[in-house]
Amino acid sequence: MSSSSFQLSLDLAKDHFKFGDLDRAEFQLRSSLELEESEEAYFYLGLVQNALGQWSDALTSYYKAVSLNHEYGNPCNEIGVLLLRMGNDKEAVYWLKKSIRCERNDAPHISYFNLATLYKLWNRPERSLQYLHKALTLKKDFSEANDLWRELKSDEEAPSN
Repeated sequence: MSSSSFQLSLDLAKDHFKFGDLDRAEFQLRSSLELEESEEAYFYLGLVQNALGQWSDALTSYYKAVSLNHEYGNPCNEIGVLLLRMGNDKEAVYWLKKSIRCERNDAPHISYFNLATLYKLWNRPERSLQYLHKALTLKKDFSEANDLWRELKSDEEAPSN
């Protein structure tokens, strides 16, 4: 498959995913991967599998994406989120921080937010606020981060009994 054909195929799979047609997206991604390995195709396959609740398969796809490009932060973030859901908090921190350090990351503000959420769960509001500040520096209109910021600040100001 030529590079332009592969890209068209990947773009089609992304469109299917974006519109919620997970079966077609998965089929298109698997067909593409049979012809050419791509970190982005594995990443999107992981997103599809995650959306279908296939966490173990999603992790495998994300790990394959990272093995093809160690500087691709998007799958690192998703690995961190899945590990957090599975109760592997400490390993999740490693992957979320790796995501932030990667040269290629389409949404580092999300990784900062995920770290902030994790530190909130660990009852470390000061650390959570540090990561939220970084997320909001990158994306000022990030509503979830702004909401968490206000929540943590109001908790700080509330009198303790």
